[in-house]
Amino acid sequence: MTDARLDRHEYVLGAPSAHVGLLNCERIAERRHIHNWKVAPHYHDGLSQLFLFGRGNITGQIDDRHYSFKSPALVWAPALCRHGFDYEPEMLGWVITIPSADVTRLTEGRAWLRDRIQKPQVLEGPEHVKLLTEVQLLVRRIEEEHRRYGPDRSLALEALFQLLLLSVYRGLSDEPEAAPARTDRRQILVQRFQELLDQHIQAVRSVATFAAMMAVTPTHLSRTVKDVTGCTAGEIIQDRMLLEAKRQLVFSDHPIAEIAYALDFSSPSYFSRFFTARTGETPARFRRRVRSISEAP
Repeated sequence: MTDARLDRHEYVLGAPSAHVGLLNCERIAERRHIHNWKVAPHYHDGLSQLFLFGRGNITGQIDDRHYSFKSPALVWAPALCRHGFDYEPEMLGWVITIPSADVTRLTEGRAWLRDRIQKPQVLEGPEHVKLLTEVQLLVRRIEEEHRRYGPDRSLALEALFQLLLLSVYRGLSDEPEAAPARTDRRQILVQRFQELLDQHIQAVRSVATFAAMMAVTPTHLSRTVKDVTGCTAGEIIQDRMLLEAKRQLVFSDHPIAEIAYALDFSSPSYFSRFFTARTGETPARFRRRVRSISEAP
């Protein structure tokens, strides 16, 4: 899978800033018209994915390892993990996509869990059938909540996703050597950059500061990020800021000026220009539009 390509639109909604509602849950069959049950090798920047295969046979690659799955099976693919699958037509399966920023937030202070999900993981085999049956019930609940709208939606999705991560951890507890290892040093550096970005988005916006945290030069960091993701480090920082801005506009009642200052913009007008240039609409219009969709019966 050395020829895996970066994907931001074919298999996901877009960049991380497009995932305002915490996560996206869909059945693999929903995109069969796009991939005809075959997903070419690719990877995502700033987005992690969990695949649950409930019925059917699957072959695929995760990083540089080849797999043949017989359902039920589960695959955890963190951001930058290369993956591709050939699905049996009409198979039953789901894919959950979530910004890595939220994965970092939900696992904060839980090193025992974060260490597991920083790497790709696979659960399959007879010894996991009971656990994976329970996971399928969780995923179906996530699927139901994902279709709902209202102020409680994100809270429910967050709680269910945490239970999902806990199930993955418990399934892996007896398999310390089960995870495929990522060997690409460039990907490791970019992953570390994104982890630091998720931890310090409110306080640090400088590429040079992040480079210093990792003991590399800003030039080396910028070049590596560009090679792996196709975006500059500055663009990734801005997209992460945009996600934060969108969520505060949708899920809080704070005045737009207050949000601008909380996100460390020098003025509300600068925040408005930043937001409008990247979304095509003002913060106020974005807030009205998204809230009107969420409040629709």
